Amino acid sequence: MLPQILHPEQLQGYRFNADDHCRIALLSHPGPGACTLFIEIHEPHNRVPAHSHHQAAELYFILRGSVIFHVNGQTINASQGDFVTVPETALHDLENPGSARLYMLTVLSHDEGFADLVARSIPTPLDAEDIEVLHSL
Repeated sequence: MLPQILHPEQLQGYRFNADDHCRIALLSHPGPGACTLFIEIHEPHNRVPAHSHHQAAELYFILRGSVIFHVNGQTINASQGDFVTVPETALHDLENPGSARLYMLTVLSHDEGFADLVARSIPTPLDAEDIEVLHSL
């Protein structure tokens, strides 16, 4: 496999449904069992419903903004520059409590079909603000 570079303008955002306030831009589309790398962009006051991953830990690096994680009944507050690990099988959700968008680099340690699910979702382009933020990091 040859090395590749992706520029923010080349990224494609996706939403799971028309009412979703989170966009996901895949940075990798792995084969079965490999990890998935993606950017998450959450609108202000957005909350992701509680869920778990049976075979995958989820690793978050907060690029911009602040976030509140609820993991197995514990609350974790994180902000720009923090790294949060959610172990596999942990019931978790997250929320953007701020008045600006939240940007996170996320790794799902075992894809479990997640990249395919995202790629089948609703294409939603990244806007000028997203491109500017990603360039500024």
